[in-house]
Amino acid sequence: MNNTAVLLSPWPKKRSQTSEGSAKRPSPTVQACVRIFFAVAIFGYALLAGGEFRAARAQDGQPGGAGGSSEAASLVEQLGGEEFSVRERATTRLIEMGLAAKQAVEAGRTHPDREIRYRCERIFQIVGELDFQRRLTAFTSGRSDGLDLPAWRRFRERYGDDGETRSLFVEMQKAESELLQAVENGPQGVARVAETRTTQLQHLQRRAGEATSLGSVAALLFAAVGDEVNLGLQPSFALVNLCSQPSFIQGMSDPAKNKVLRKMLSQWIMQSEGAVAQQSMFLAMRHDMKEGLIPATRILRNPGEQPFVRQTALMTVAKLGDASHVDLLESALDDATRISSHRIDNVQYETQLRDVALAAVLLLKKQDPKTFGFERIQFNESNVFNYGTVGFENEDKRKLAFDKYREFKAHENDPR
Repeated sequence: MNNTAVLLSPWPKKRSQTSEGSAKRPSPTVQACVRIFFAVAIFGYALLAGGEFRAARAQDGQPGGAGGSSEAASLVEQLGGEEFSVRERATTRLIEMGLAAKQAVEAGRTHPDREIRYRCERIFQIVGELDFQRRLTAFTSGRSDGLDLPAWRRFRERYGDDGETRSLFVEMQKAESELLQAVENGPQGVARVAETRTTQLQHLQRRAGEATSLGSVAALLFAAVGDEVNLGLQPSFALVNLCSQPSFIQGMSDPAKNKVLRKMLSQWIMQSEGAVAQQSMFLAMRHDMKEGLIPATRILRNPGEQPFVRQTALMTVAKLGDASHVDLLESALDDATRISSHRIDNVQYETQLRDVALAAVLLLKKQDPKTFGFERIQFNESNVFNYGTVGFENEDKRKLAFDKYREFKAHENDPR
């Protein structure tokens, strides 16, 4: 126990520290070390106590009572004592008391004595973390219904309650407890927390090369598909990017997690719009999710959508649709909007939106686009074909392709 206590206070209290005006703040280096010491202490305390937390017993429903409150209040005052050993014993005892001392410790976070404030802040963090870990353990083992964990009720209503679901939810809690607390509190604050978190995760990816955990991605997806939650453009793009991270891809291939993750992702895809919908449709094609047809249909019925978004919608229908979607694709056969142009072997090729639509129609009709004049078309597994390979070098060749399709359509139902 004494070893733990030493970790909690790496320097002795001086008499002058009881005076706010004469207190000397530790250097930034020392403060950083203290933060590390406290992180270690959370786990070191468990080891030193042999895994049998008296705090856990207090937190498992043992009320502090008047005596407990009185003891805690007295211990908080001892945190500012002149003798180092007194402060350490009080610190250790308050951690052992756990939630029974919460009220007194929380009040001590605003105490006039800087040492008491400092120790109460750290004790509060440790006790909160220990209680959180205790609740997660009880939840995972089935000894708790989980209703004391933020957002579990909503998560359970959407995705069910079994071993796999609980396991994923625990990963989410460990990675994004603040975000899930925001979900629990209501939709108003979710977007703000999600935006901050996506920015942090992107920064960690770029600067530190740190991979994003499945728990983080799943928690963000879960938060994003909540009622009345609007992430905004940049956080939405960031979330799509996170869904391409290795952790999420592996999770989608895991039979134990696939069901819940696919349902989360499908809800996100169905509600996405505009440029975000374009990226979401790529995800739908990658994971062969027919929910991608919902934004694709909505986009193709709106001629005002951006051409690059419409071309992705055409591709999505070609990948995930069937013959019943041909009329939807044919509605774009007159759209001569230029998508791209490029030169190959001194020949200039141009791809128009109607070229993509025709190639997509032919695929739904089980026809080989090459026999209709798409000589350069290149197929790929994820996006069906490459956009730039369905263009034509001149209008004469484009006209031949469209004429051949009209002839085919006129006779496709003729007896053979």
